[in-house]
Amino acid sequence: MTQIHLQATPSRAPGLIRMPGPLVNKLLAWGVPMGPNVLVTIRGRVSGEPRTQPLAIFSDEGRRWLIGTFGDTNWCRNLRANPDLEIHHGRHHELLHARELPRAEAELFFSHDLPVGISHLPLYLRLFSRVFLRATAPIMKTDPVAAAAGHPVFELTSPDPASATSRTA
Repeated sequence: MTQIHLQATPSRAPGLIRMPGPLVNKLLAWGVPMGPNVLVTIRGRVSGEPRTQPLAIFSDEGRRWLIGTFGDTNWCRNLRANPDLEIHHGRHHELLHARELPRAEAELFFSHDLPVGISHLPLYLRLFSRVFLRATAPIMKTDPVAAAAGHPVFELTSPDPASATSRTA
C-alpha cells in the first residue's frame, strides 16, 4: 500500500498586509525607517532561491526574534529548512542564524518575553503593537500555550560570534 504524505497548506498573511509589500520592500531597501521592519532574505526550502520579504524583528535586551504572526507561513517553513538568513535595511546588511524555539520556550516567550519587550518600546510602538496584535493575532496576548502551538518563534543570533557579520554596503 502506498503512503501519501500531505502537507498542510501554509498560512498566509491577509491581503491587506501583503498588498503594500512591493512599496514596503522599496522603502526598506532605501533605508526608510518603518519601526521594527527590515527586509529578510531566506533561501527557499525547495528551490534554494533567495526569497526576500519585509518582516518585523522583535528586539529586547540584546536578543532578537522573528514571530510567525500569521502562523506557519512559507517564510517560517523556509527558515526552518534553511536557518541562515540575511537582514537588510538601507545600506546595512547582517548575516544571522535562526533557531526555532521549542514549544516550552515559545510558551515562555509569549507569556514573558513578548509582554516585557512590548513594555520597553516607545509609546507609539507600544500602542501600535497592541492594536496590531489585537487585530491579527489576539491569542498571542491572551493564551501563551495556544500561541506557541500556532505561531512559530525564531531566535536570531550571529552565525559565528568570532566573525564580524555586520557590514555596510
